[in-house]
Amino acid sequence: MKVLIAGFQHETNTFAPSKADWDDFVQGGGMPCMTHGNDIFDLKGINIPVGGFLEAMHGKPHQIFPVIWAAASPSAHVTKNAFERITLVILKAISDIQPDAVYLDIHGAMVAEHVNDGEGELLNRIRNIVGQSVPIVGSLDLHANVTQLMLEKADALVSYRTYPHVDMAETGERAAFLLKQFMEGGNRFIKFSKRIPFLIPLHGQCTDMEPASLTYDYLKSLENGSIKSMSFTPGFPAADFPECGALVWGYGTNQNELESKVYSLTDHINEREHEWW
Repeated sequence: MKVLIAGFQHETNTFAPSKADWDDFVQGGGMPCMTHGNDIFDLKGINIPVGGFLEAMHGKPHQIFPVIWAAASPSAHVTKNAFERITLVILKAISDIQPDAVYLDIHGAMVAEHVNDGEGELLNRIRNIVGQSVPIVGSLDLHANVTQLMLEKADALVSYRTYPHVDMAETGERAAFLLKQFMEGGNRFIKFSKRIPFLIPLHGQCTDMEPASLTYDYLKSLENGSIKSMSFTPGFPAADFPECGALVWGYGTNQNELESKVYSLTDHINEREHEWW
């Protein structure tokens, strides 16, 4: 099967003074520089999500079509020029290759000059090309602001579980696990989500301390039975748009068990609101 992979990452602080333009993605800032085509295979083994994804897919009987991987340092909005140019590269490749599956290495807190929900817009445009039959899986930063559009247009999204971030490649591997299940089984998972009704400051999200450490331990304990994946993103409040904030979501094969576990994790977080602050 043909698997198209692409990466487009930015963490947007809409209060910051400088924007991220095309050249910022070319240079990469604190991340690898913009990479095209087969050069993306060189990212295998590096502790970023696409590195873990490529490692997990190595030796599998699928054709991998890497298109573009681009990231820029956190800043204010992504310019319309940069967003549209990078998105166009991805969309053109999808139209040309007509893949059987798509993997995206995205952040989840991108705000462009003309689009509040950068990742949701990208996923929506991809879905409009590939239709409903092609699975789309994405990996997200722990600071993702996961929107309803993102959840609707992707078949599965998984996020980091550490801050400071040390499990980026591991997150890519978990995305590969879900995508392989889609490709081999042919069935989509049930999804369910609940939004957290308060913003969580960044210093409260550190997973070396409570309540984040205990929360992620509890999250991992819920991944059993019919539950294939659970995620919790505390969000990135500095993006400052209507849907920014924390979300709990999961994927599984039993609706009742999935809803019960999402509610359980949500209650666990909500009951500790004063600790997050």
